[in-house]
Parts: sequence; structure tokens; C-alpha cells
Amino acid sequence: MFLISTMIASFYFICSIFVNIPWIIDIACSFGYFLAIYLVTFIALVPGFNFVFMLISLLRDKKEEKACIKKEEDVTILIPVYNAKKCIKETIGSIKKQKYCGNIYIHIIDDGSTDGSLDLLKSMEQDSEITLFESAHMGKAFALNKGLQHVKTDYTITVDSDTVLHPLAVRNIMSKLTSSNKETAATAGCLFVKNAKESFITKLQEWDYTLGIFGVKLYQSNYNSTLVAQGAFSAYKTELLKEIGGWQNCVGEDIVLTWELLSKGYETNFAKNAIAFTEVPEKLSTLGNQRTRWARGMIEAFKKVKTVTSKELNFKSKFLMCLNLFFPFIDLALLIFVPLGLILLALGNQLLIGWMSLIVIFLGMILCLIIEIRRKNMLKEIECKLEKRSILAFIFYVLLYAFILAPYCLIGYIAELINSKKEW
Repeated sequence: MFLISTMIASFYFICSIFVNIPWIIDIACSFGYFLAIYLVTFIALVPGFNFVFMLISLLRDKKEEKACIKKEEDVTILIPVYNAKKCIKETIGSIKKQKYCGNIYIHIIDDGSTDGSLDLLKSMEQDSEITLFESAHMGKAFALNKGLQHVKTDYTITVDSDTVLHPLAVRNIMSKLTSSNKETAATAGCLFVKNAKESFITKLQEWDYTLGIFGVKLYQSNYNSTLVAQGAFSAYKTELLKEIGGWQNCVGEDIVLTWELLSKGYETNFAKNAIAFTEVPEKLSTLGNQRTRWARGMIEAFKKVKTVTSKELNFKSKFLMCLNLFFPFIDLALLIFVPLGLILLALGNQLLIGWMSLIVIFLGMILCLIIEIRRKNMLKEIECKLEKRSILAFIFYVLLYAFILAPYCLIGYIAELINSKKEW
């Protein structure tokens, strides 16, 4: 599957070079060859390659046989908490409602909360399944590692304090992890937006989570190389977590940990039917700050993990990691291309916003359709109904979402490259 997807995407890329030569020449006449080649490469060629690669990977997605699990293993859930008084009770309540036969032990680590979260948690500690740990405010990674020290089960799940689990979430994520091959170290859960109706920004993210993030994890899982087992909801083999020393104290602790596991020769996958709902930023400023952290986390992963020199890292994982190297160049190209193209279009010049640039949008729309079909089939299987999403937000998501987030991502890339001060 990987070879076929790569060959077809490469063929598309080569053909696109020849097709786009006239467009490059036209742009060069006005802005020079350097800018022309740069824009066409990172607006049309590279995104086109990525879309075709994902399309073929998803079209060849084989149906998974339902795993026959004889025993549902005991598991410990780690919940790092910092000022989560408003949401932690709902999170714990969703864990209590899990349809899971194995024992679920809850380790809550309060990371120096100042909003009364600790008092609320202490009132819940009388529950025999809940163990509370206290610490000074040292960051999420420190809190997770503190909880990990006390884990005695073979499997560990991490859940954010603002994440609510679907009743089948633990069963499905554990079924995926325990039925996978012995090299599998982690399984990422499927996150959707909990507060989607709060603002237009959250409605945009609803599409991002159901199409962008869901789709990326879906195709990466086909190659046993899901690049981010996100801290908000993922399952791990405890022994392997302890083997690599747990989470590093950095901005992108979950991506760094995932890449560390992959660099050791282990595999990661995605449980598409293990659904959890998480709160997302409601304002553009807070969304921008989040994406700055995510972008910074990606650069951290390249700096901290030997992605190129590791002999144990399989080629598929290495290839998918290297695709991330194009993201900064794509984001910069978007910042130049979109405003310049719109200005020219307003003047009656379709030099940039022409049919060649629309091909990439068309490919993206086909990709969205396939991902949406996969998502709807999955929801039908677990009898989960979600509210309808905003069509206006979808149009905005397809046309401008990446452009709006591009400057925040670039700030994150640059901040990590120059080692500026980190804030959690």
C-alpha cells in the first residue's frame, strides 16, 4: 500500500511540474523566478503530492476485522490537572460510565492548581478507584511522570482534564492496542470538539478535528505510524513508557514521546472508534497560541529525536516525519500567495487565483469527502450521533483556515529554532 501510494503521488508530482511550467513563467514575468518557483512548489506541487498520497492511502484502506478479546485488561488513567475546577468532574464522570469489564484505576495529578480544583479533587478521593497526587506547578509532563511512577497496570491511558469520553472509548482504544502486534507501543484515540457551538472559531475547529486531524491519523495508522498519540486521549504500554523515561519536559511532550517510541522501532496506530470530546479555544488569539505551541512541538521533536540517523526507525515512519519538514515552507507560501492573489484578483488579474491553484482545492475537497464517509461509517458502527456542523464554517475552513493559522505556526517554528523562552 505504501509503495503504491508513494508511486502514484510521485507520478502526480512529476506531471504537475511540467503542467505548471507555463504558470511559473507567467508569475516570473511579474515577480521573478525565485518567488514563482517557491509559490508554485509549496502552493501546488507539494500540497498536491500530500493530498494524492493521502487519497490513495485512504482509498486502499482495508476494513478491520473485529478483534476477539478474551479479557479486558486492567488499565490506569492518568489525568494531569491545572485549574480545571469547571470541567474535571464531568471528565471523571465520563470515565465512571465506561462500558469496560477490566478494572480502571484513576490517577489524578494536581499540578499546583489555584482555582479550588484541589479541594474538589480531595472530596472525590474517597472513591477507591481514584488516587490523588499533589505537586507544585511544574508543567504537564512533570505531572504525567509523577502519576506514571505509581502505575502498576500493564496499560496506561492519558486523558486531559477537559476531555469527556464516549461510553465505549476505553473498550475500543484498549481493544485496538491489545489486539495489535507486539511492536505496537501506543494507540491514539479519536478526538472531536466538545464546545463546538460556542463561537465561529470553535465551529471551524470542529471541521478541523473531523476532517483534518481525523483524516491524517486515519491514513498514518494504515502504516502503523501515527505521528502523534495526543495526551488528551491515548493508550500506551506502561513498560515502554517507563523504558523511554516517560514524557520530556517540553512544549510538545506528546509528539516528542510518540516520535521517541517510533525511533526505538515500535509502532503506533489510531483507534478511530475510540471517541472523546475535548474543549478547544473559543477565541482566535487562544487558538493561535495553541497552534504556535503545536508548531513549536513539531520542531522540538526533530531536535530531540534522531529521526534521520535512527537505525530502528522504520522507513514509513521516517517518510511521514519528513513530510512535516515542508510545513513551514507551505505556511510561508500561504502568507504570500493568498493576500497577493486576492489583490491581483481585485484588479482583474487571475495570475495567482487561477485554475491551476484551484486543482489543489479540488483535490482537498475529494479528500474531505472520503474522510467524511469514513467518519460517518465509524459513527454508525458505534451508534454515535453528532450534531450537524456549520456549512459556512466548512467553506471558510477549506478556503482560509490554513492561511489564518499560518502566521501563528511560523512564530512557533521560529521560536523553537532560536530557542526562545518556553511558556506552558
